[in-house]
Amino acid sequence: MASKAANMSGAMHASGPDFGSGNGIDEQLDALKRAHADEAGGPQNALDRGILRAGTFVCFLFALATLISLYEILARYGFNAPTIWAHESVIALIAVCYLYGGMQCLAGDKHIRIGLIYFGTKGGTRRLLDFVNSLMGLFFAIAIAYAAFTMVQKSWWTPQGDFRLERSGSAWNPVTPALVKMALLVTSSVLAAQSLGHIWTAIKGTGFRHQSGDPVSKLAVLSILIVMGLLISGGLYLFSYGRSIGIETGSLLLVGSIMVMILTGIPLAFVTGLIAILFTIAWFGPMGVPLVSSRIYSFVSEYVLVAIPMFVLMASLLDRSGMARDLYDAMRLLAGRIKGGVAIQTLIAAVFLAAISGIIGGEIVLLGLIALPQMLRLGYNRALAIGTVCAGGSLGTMIPPSIVLIVYGLTSSVSIGDLFLATVIPGLLLAAFYIIYIFTRCTLDPSMGPPVDQAELDMPFREKLSKLKGVVLPVGVAVLVLGSIYGGIASVTEAAAMGVVGVFLAALIRREVTWALIRDSLQQTLDTCGMIIWIGLGAAALVGVYNLMGGNRFIEGTILNSGASPMVIILIMMGILIVLGLFMDWIGIALLTMPIFVPIVVKLGMDPVWFGILFAMNMQVSYLSPPFGPAAFYLKSVAPKDMTLSEIFRALVPFILIQLLALAIVLFNPDIALWLPRWAQGQ
Repeated sequence: MASKAANMSGAMHASGPDFGSGNGIDEQLDALKRAHADEAGGPQNALDRGILRAGTFVCFLFALATLISLYEILARYGFNAPTIWAHESVIALIAVCYLYGGMQCLAGDKHIRIGLIYFGTKGGTRRLLDFVNSLMGLFFAIAIAYAAFTMVQKSWWTPQGDFRLERSGSAWNPVTPALVKMALLVTSSVLAAQSLGHIWTAIKGTGFRHQSGDPVSKLAVLSILIVMGLLISGGLYLFSYGRSIGIETGSLLLVGSIMVMILTGIPLAFVTGLIAILFTIAWFGPMGVPLVSSRIYSFVSEYVLVAIPMFVLMASLLDRSGMARDLYDAMRLLAGRIKGGVAIQTLIAAVFLAAISGIIGGEIVLLGLIALPQMLRLGYNRALAIGTVCAGGSLGTMIPPSIVLIVYGLTSSVSIGDLFLATVIPGLLLAAFYIIYIFTRCTLDPSMGPPVDQAELDMPFREKLSKLKGVVLPVGVAVLVLGSIYGGIASVTEAAAMGVVGVFLAALIRREVTWALIRDSLQQTLDTCGMIIWIGLGAAALVGVYNLMGGNRFIEGTILNSGASPMVIILIMMGILIVLGLFMDWIGIALLTMPIFVPIVVKLGMDPVWFGILFAMNMQVSYLSPPFGPAAFYLKSVAPKDMTLSEIFRALVPFILIQLLALAIVLFNPDIALWLPRWAQGQ
């Protein structure tokens, strides 16, 4: 994986190459990891190496939180016993893991980066950018450490200076708030130390982020100077005039600063957080910085977010076992005789995988390792094979349990259960559109999807039955997760814990559980959550600051007083989401826009559940859309070397058009999404 595109994939979405399934795929993944490690050159300082080693143990807190959640379900429904201690313990454990994940991702260079300049550089130019980015990261970390220190002071000491620990105030009344705030202080302090180390590394010109010996190109330096000039001039203007510039100019500066800063390649997790701090200081003064840390603390303490690492852990366990591979093989028997049958079976398998995990990156990599070589071997049209894998793997945004919908429900205060019900029909409709497209193309031109060998289709009945058994356990896990939610047995978070246990037991039955499987799955969960949650932390802080500036009232008033019809306003929102999806990760988009958009939707008299489905469908478009469609980079990380990013993006165009068609249908026909929740409420 020595190509620049692979580097970009690893930097943008580092979770991709770590997913796998089965022994053969594990060998391919090991080769990918070795190639990436050889190219990287290893961590660049002792602090980063220590953080990565300690992460091997910290990640087991996810397993502990899962077991406590399972106990909570059994105690409440089996023995009618109070479990407030379990509830609060899980929140604290996951919060600590989230905070540690930020340090681990920085140590392993796994935070998501998007930079038109950054990824086109190397050598001295890359060192210059790393120096600038690390300097900005240092400022961010110091500001958070200062704010966290003020929080720790209040939670560990009384105003008179006497020692005491802040408690939760619940029936159990633990000291977890004080401990989590101390963890935030420690995390931000370590991030500052890491940034200092990376600054020194950039100055020396060593380490895995760079190749030494290459000169700094004049054009690259000019581009960097222009970007830095824009940032400095904008910052001076902001700090010179502060609140007097007004919310209109402030909004333009805020959006412009985000767009400029992401060009430099600074991790998205730090872009929004850094801008939040800068605008806080400019608008409210240095004493307003603790507002940012309080938003971060509130975010990591949200109980709904506990579901995210558990669904990630489910996906990782599933992909590292052989269940997903056997599920795919079983689908061959159902679709083998149909035109384009292997591509259709890939989509059917993708629906099942989405219903089990809700994690997109792992599904695309998994299908890229299993299905793509199979279709290419059979002579399938390359573009059709590429589009099938990326579009099918992206169905995780729509098929419950979707993490995209979980975050939307959290930010918009909408029932996640209603969102899961509402997305069933649109998700299956979109999958059906994909299947119809593939079937039609392969019927009109059979060379696009040659049939499977007749000998393979005519296998003995006993062998067919053996392959069909591969469907039982994955489907059983999906029924366990979704059935426990809709049956009222467990919340979404608790259902995620049940899903983890279900996948683990299924792997145990299949005799696939090993120490390496457990350890690697937990480490992958820590990395993935570190990327996702830290983008959310920065976005949550930025939204909080912008709302205090009056931004939400400004945007709401501008839109509602524009005189446009409600449907035109919704179309404008969809356009904004599509544009943002070209440049930003979905969780950042959700946390930046939904607190502003959803209240407007409600005031327009429209259903926020329906809007949530539109948002999820929009984010699915963003997964495939160039220039930074994550699906393309996930697939590139495991695709044949002769498959370029431009070829992948060209192959995705028909599937993007299908997504937009499905989005338009649900947009103008809300009952498609709302029928099932209304039916369930009427029962």
